[in-house]
Amino acid sequence: MPFVSDKVLYGYNIFQSLEYRISTITLINIKNGRIKRFGATKARLFEYLLAGMDAGVVYDNDIIVHVFEDYGLRCSKSYLLSMIKKIQFAFNSVGFERYPFLRLNGKAYKVEKDALERVYVVKTSP
Repeated sequence: MPFVSDKVLYGYNIFQSLEYRISTITLINIKNGRIKRFGATKARLFEYLLAGMDAGVVYDNDIIVHVFEDYGLRCSKSYLLSMIKKIQFAFNSVGFERYPFLRLNGKAYKVEKDALERVYVVKTSP
């Protein structure tokens, strides 16, 4: 019987120096070994931003709905900005000063597509 293979998203390489692993919701600096584990909501927010790399821009209103409200959570713009700051602090805590997203006109985030690379694993089953 032939094997069927499926590509599964494992995580992201960020600026070729960081790795974000979806299964363990951890940000890892592969040069110095520092690790930062995210909580569920912070991970969902970060993954939503990373998933927006194809569109290039992720709007605040979409983030509020799909990251917070769809999960029964309330969110204001100030809380969203606070959560983004926590993600930036996570980058700093692993020894990194750059972020793969920039604030646009106070309404959205621009995702630096060139800074990100999706990492897939191949899942095979008989």
